[in-house]
Amino acid sequence: MIHNANHLRDKSDGIKIGGHQASSASMVSILTALYFSALRPQDRVAVKPHAGPVFHAMQYLMGNLDLERMQNFRGLGGVQSYPSRTKDVDDVDFSTGSVGLGVAITSFASIVQDYIAGKTWGAGLERGRMIALMGDAEVDEGNVHECLQEGWKHDLRNVWWVIDYNRQSLDGVVREGLWSRIERLFEAFGWDVVRVKYGVLQRAAFAEPGGERLRQWIDDCPNQLYSALTFSGGAVWRQRLMDDLGDQGEVTALIERRSDAELAALMENLGGNCVETMAESFAAIDHDRPVCFLAYTVKGWGTPIAGHKDNHGGLMTRAQMAEWQRHMGVPEGQEWEKMAGVADPEGLRGFLRQVQFFARGP
Repeated sequence: MIHNANHLRDKSDGIKIGGHQASSASMVSILTALYFSALRPQDRVAVKPHAGPVFHAMQYLMGNLDLERMQNFRGLGGVQSYPSRTKDVDDVDFSTGSVGLGVAITSFASIVQDYIAGKTWGAGLERGRMIALMGDAEVDEGNVHECLQEGWKHDLRNVWWVIDYNRQSLDGVVREGLWSRIERLFEAFGWDVVRVKYGVLQRAAFAEPGGERLRQWIDDCPNQLYSALTFSGGAVWRQRLMDDLGDQGEVTALIERRSDAELAALMENLGGNCVETMAESFAAIDHDRPVCFLAYTVKGWGTPIAGHKDNHGGLMTRAQMAEWQRHMGVPEGQEWEKMAGVADPEGLRGFLRQVQFFARGP
C-alpha cells in the first residue's frame, strides 16, 4: 500500500506521499495479537497514527475495505494514513490524527462508559476495554499526563495502553532509561505495568547454557547500538557479540550454534515483535484495573530498513521492496492478493472466520 502510493501509482507532482513503513512494521505483531486474539466485540481501539496502514490492511483482509481505496492510500477517496472516523469507511473507533489525543480519549471514553452503566437506562451495558496503541514518543504529549491524573481521580477502569517501545522517533533515539520513568509514572497513578521485553526465541535461548549472559548483554546494550546492529544484520551481530561475550565457553557455543540469519532473528525477537508473546501478555490480564503494556520492539522490524537511524520518514527503495517481497514469498503480480504467500489458505480463512472481534452479528 505505502510502496504503491510512493513508487508505483501515477502522480503528476512527483512529491513523496510517505506512510511510515518503519513505524507500521514495528507494531504489526502487536496489532495482530490484539485484533485476532485478545479483542472482544465490545472493545474499542485508538490505533497509533503511524500504524494506520496496518489497521487498514487488516480491514482489507477481513473484507471490510475494497481494493480501490487501498490502492488510493492518502489520495482522494482512499484510506487515510492516520485512522479517521470522518474520512475512512472501515471501522475506526477513534480518530488519532493528532498524535497523543487518541491516547487520552480512551481514558475519557471509559469514564463515560462507567457513567452510562451507572444510569437506569444504561443497565445491562456490557463494558468493553478502551485500548490505545501508542508510540513511545507520544508519552511526551502533555495531554497524556493530564488524563493520567484525571483517570486516577475517577478510579479509571477497563483501559489498556500499549506502548510501542522501539526507542526511535522522528528526531533521534529515545533517551536511555526512559522505560523506568514510564513505569514509575504509570504506577504513581495506580496503573499496572507489564513489561514485554523478550520474545519466545529469546526466552528459549536464555534457558540454554550461557543464556543469562546473553540476557544481561541485551539489557545493558544502549538503544542506539541495538538499532545499528539490527540494521547491519546477522554477521555484524555475531562479530559484536563475540567481541563482547566470546571465549566464555557456554555463551560462545550458544552464539555459534546459530547461523547469521538465525542469530539476527534471535536478537530482533523482542517481546513486542512476537505475536505469541503479545497474545500471552494480553490473555494474562484478568481484572479491570488500567494496564500499561511496555512492549519492546524494533522499528522497521522484519524489513530492510529495520533499525536504520532515518527510517521514521524513510521508505524502502524499489530494489529493497523487490527483495523483501521475495523473502516474504509473495509472487510478483499478487501483491494485493489476500492469501498470497500463505501456505494453508483454507486454514487461515477458517481461523479468520472464528475471530471474535470481527464476528458478524445475527
